[in-house]
Amino acid sequence: MHEITPGKWYSGVDPGEVLRYSGVPDANACGDKWVEEAVLAVNQVGQAASPKRVTRECAFSSSDGLCRLDSLTFRSVSLAEHLKGCDRAVLFAATLGSGVDTLIRRCSAVSMSRAVILQGAAAALTELYCDVQCESLEGAYAQAGYYLRPRFSPGYGDFPLECQQTVIELLGAYKYAGIAVSSGGQMTPMKSVTAVIGLSRERGSAEGSCASGKCAGCPNTSCPFRRA
Repeated sequence: MHEITPGKWYSGVDPGEVLRYSGVPDANACGDKWVEEAVLAVNQVGQAASPKRVTRECAFSSSDGLCRLDSLTFRSVSLAEHLKGCDRAVLFAATLGSGVDTLIRRCSAVSMSRAVILQGAAAALTELYCDVQCESLEGAYAQAGYYLRPRFSPGYGDFPLECQQTVIELLGAYKYAGIAVSSGGQMTPMKSVTAVIGLSRERGSAEGSCASGKCAGCPNTSCPFRRA
């Protein structure tokens, strides 16, 4: 059986997660062939990726569902509730880079089924990279006495998806990581994430760490990719 390349940043990806993101309902019931396909996809995506992260700390306040993050002002009851008790926040953006887009696009022209597995691997690696970066932030902010809330992205709950553009601008994410939003609202590169991470002097109500607790803090309980 193939192995995920040891020692690489993506070596901790679970092939079962790749299959889950690929739409396989029960990864444990898959045969070795599917697991090997997932492992191969992880190695391909990992080698094509050039991950980058950009962050910026800012002031946060909210009143009656109106949220303020420095110059960004918008209405989101769900984010206000998620960041209750926070007076500061971290704007966060991360991407796997355009090389992954190129890999998936080329594969799509040859085998759509293979491209689906690559998409699943890319999604799993994006989550892993974001989790690792959030764990790093947790360690840094713990020294200053802050706890981090799970990351909360535009599009979650009633947090307007249109805020992605402003978050990217505030971060300088295009300059530093090549992340942009198309006129149709599609992020490029495709495997990119923007989020807000609350900073609080008290541990939040969401279970787990900033990385592991994100599903616990998300109001979309019907999401097909939700972790238990």
